[in-house]
Amino acid sequence: MPDDLNIPDRVLVAGLGASTRSLEVRLRMPDDLNIPDRVLVAGLGASGVAVVKLLVSQGKKVTATDIKQEGELSGALKELEATPFTGRFGGHVRKDFLDHELIVISPGIASDQPFLQEARQNGARVIGEIELASRFIEEPIIAITGTNGKTTTTTLLGRLFNAASRDVFVGGNIGEPLVNYVLSGRKADLLIVEISSFQLETIETFRPTTFADYIAAKMRIFENQTHDDEALVSAEIKTTGAVRARRYSFSTRSMLEEGAFLREGLLCVRLADKEFSYRRDLSPLVGVHNSENLLSALLTAHLYGIDREVIEKTLHDFRGLAHRVELVRQIRGVKFYNDSKATNVDATRKALESMDGNVILIAGGKDKGGSYAIIVPLADRIKALVVIGEARKKIEAELGPYVPTYGEKDLEGAVERAQSVAKKGDTVLFSPMCSSFDMFENYKTRGNAFRHIVEAL
Repeated sequence: MPDDLNIPDRVLVAGLGASTRSLEVRLRMPDDLNIPDRVLVAGLGASGVAVVKLLVSQGKKVTATDIKQEGELSGALKELEATPFTGRFGGHVRKDFLDHELIVISPGIASDQPFLQEARQNGARVIGEIELASRFIEEPIIAITGTNGKTTTTTLLGRLFNAASRDVFVGGNIGEPLVNYVLSGRKADLLIVEISSFQLETIETFRPTTFADYIAAKMRIFENQTHDDEALVSAEIKTTGAVRARRYSFSTRSMLEEGAFLREGLLCVRLADKEFSYRRDLSPLVGVHNSENLLSALLTAHLYGIDREVIEKTLHDFRGLAHRVELVRQIRGVKFYNDSKATNVDATRKALESMDGNVILIAGGKDKGGSYAIIVPLADRIKALVVIGEARKKIEAELGPYVPTYGEKDLEGAVERAQSVAKKGDTVLFSPMCSSFDMFENYKTRGNAFRHIVEAL
């Protein structure tokens, strides 16, 4: 166990979820981890299940807590049938948090929750699954964070390295939790990991080798890097504080002496005395934000020596991700795009910027508390706005004065309204700007519903 982790004998683990492979090897705990005998794990999601398994494999006594009732956690509990632990279901108990010196939280639990703040004041250490897993990993890590596009960039990088016959693990905030990699006993060439803002709040020593798709609020991803590492940062972002790693930039607005940039329809990478260029239209991904994603991925690929031929083929073949400005169908000259993953206003803004105009925008869902006003400067691109869900009245109040607006009671009605307004050459864009939880289980269920409605038109 690493000496600097100072894990007490009792730990709370937050989050037990999806399937986790059974432990194939007996792991040796790093000498500097200092995990106490008792640990609390908070939250029963995919990473929580894996964390419980890892800690129990190290001989720790684990208590796992979740706000869901036992019946709602059947999948997680089935995964843990052979793993001895104590479960607390149907809500968190204050005493559990105060009785443990180490608490491991899942990505979905905000680190500023009152019960966690009180535990810290009581002397407990609160870390996340990413921090715990990283202590067992010696392989290089490429970490990606940001507001929009991190999943696309992570997935594209995985495809690039796989196409180059590199053995890579792709996971983190998408797909497999990082702890699953530890449990597998696998030794990949490198790891490509998506990191959320919540996960970054609880790092202590987590150190990526390379960072892409940076946003200013996520400065902690640089915190533990050294001069041997690389930091890939948008040239349009002003970093505050010291960045010890070697910095490379990417930009869609200006040419760079070193880094990646967009020039006259070309994606360019310039490193030392060499320059590589790729046609932007080689990739089917649309929009300025996807140009940024492509540039950061290409820059990383060249830093790791991936051949040009491999990069070109992967760019051409990578069709993007479901529910992210995904072309569903074209009907009588009208294109229908599914952008259900746009759960915030900025994501919808970027989707609109990728369109030429004459957009019938379908938006709405559960309001997340922000303003929709940043869409106003793009009002000339919106032919009509169709609003649904709990946020319908708020969106209509803020955007209705600038674009013709229609309110509908459900998604099916919204699609039918959009089709009635659209003419040949127009675009119907389903980009909600809101979470899905007022009408759907998640953004995927919402996006699939939109697909099915459009396919039935």
